[in-house]
Amino acid sequence: MTAHFSDTKGFIIGAASSGAGKTTAAAAICMILKNRGLAVQPFKIGPDFIDPTYLTAASGRQCRNLDGFPRPDLMPFFYADSCRSGPPADIAVVEGVMGLYDGLGADGAYSTAWLAHALGLPVILLVDARAAATSVAATALGFASLKPLAPRIAGVIANRASGERHAELIGEALGRFAGIPLIGWMPNVSENSFPSRHLGLVPAAERSDSAGAIENFANALSAHLDVERLISIASKPSGAYAEPTVGPPVAKSDGAPVRVAIADDGAFCFHYRDNWDLLARLGAETAAVSPMSDDALPHGTDLLILPGGYPEEFSHALSSNERFMRSVADFSRSGCIYAECGGMLYLSRGIEYRGEFRGMAGIIPAGVKMTGRLSRFGYVEATANKDNLLMRAGETMRAHEFHYSRMGPEGDAFCVRKASRPDESWADGYVAEGGRLLATYLHANFHAHALFARRMLCRAAAVSSARRLSP
Repeated sequence: MTAHFSDTKGFIIGAASSGAGKTTAAAAICMILKNRGLAVQPFKIGPDFIDPTYLTAASGRQCRNLDGFPRPDLMPFFYADSCRSGPPADIAVVEGVMGLYDGLGADGAYSTAWLAHALGLPVILLVDARAAATSVAATALGFASLKPLAPRIAGVIANRASGERHAELIGEALGRFAGIPLIGWMPNVSENSFPSRHLGLVPAAERSDSAGAIENFANALSAHLDVERLISIASKPSGAYAEPTVGPPVAKSDGAPVRVAIADDGAFCFHYRDNWDLLARLGAETAAVSPMSDDALPHGTDLLILPGGYPEEFSHALSSNERFMRSVADFSRSGCIYAECGGMLYLSRGIEYRGEFRGMAGIIPAGVKMTGRLSRFGYVEATANKDNLLMRAGETMRAHEFHYSRMGPEGDAFCVRKASRPDESWADGYVAEGGRLLATYLHANFHAHALFARRMLCRAAAVSSARRLSP
């Protein structure tokens, strides 16, 4: 299957650089289209866990990631699968990452432009128009002309324009010098901007006024946006369609599904929602739990997954919930645990942050110190130094890291190499409890490594079955 693997038309919101207002514009557009009665499927390019929370809130539909690095060939699958999940989507809005051409290396691999080519989707270029008019046309023309990387730029939205006359000048210059239409402009409404902290925006779920902030942006943009023209720009995607090889469902010896508890609250909010889907495709029964507020793990849990997030921000609530922490410690002696980044911090002795130390579960014999700056950031390739829940020694997977913490002593489950500088490597990760526990800074997309996810479920099923049969 090659062309039109999905009937859902879409477009991409790209920008000249980070900080241009992509999330603001994408969320506003999602809400505008939703208010028109359209079922809007949002996407975020790259390995971002935070911006999608705003697109989800704006559209009322779960935002998905389109990250080409782990498995480039699966981008058409992710697009089509998300658009047809539940009620079919009428239109897709894809928020870009960084600047249009910024990706891995000078070729811009896995960038917004790369994905536009991979899916054959048009790009709406968002340009910061503060203190610029004809220069906006020069910017747009340059971005539309960078061969062979340039995708089809079908229109421009001018962000932070000062008013109607300013927008008219920009539109005239765009038409005369770049041949690209101005389809909308947004006034400067920075007083309603989404607040940030380390790792990016504050997740939408943490803010009671998220919906109101998005609505303010949507109202500001809708007054100056040619919505019909925007809808007409959307195109059906194209590309080589391939589905991940998942295999048959995994079950325990008595035929029951593997029960997976996944931490999902303010402290643990960094999810690839596609990972939940893959676990379900593999027959697992998933349940969300909150280490902040629940008393204990659900009865019958076979596998605990602790994703990344902000445990340092919620360290008081986590450390105060001793009952849940004890249930995790008890479970670690007989069950399987997979922890990523913030989840690994929760399993440590404790977290030192802003001059305070909060005790954590103490399952991993290491302490955590928040550094105040990014310790590591970007795409990586990790080779297993020893057998673990996911991998066999010598196997490699693609993932990414971004964190502001250091753990010591360092674990040695993986040898990790930076994708942009393969000569730069470091040790990472802990294997404990007889191989039933794996904790790492790596963030993995299970669809890209379905065999590894299957292996984890098989181990959890075997451990659970053996525990049930033991006297």
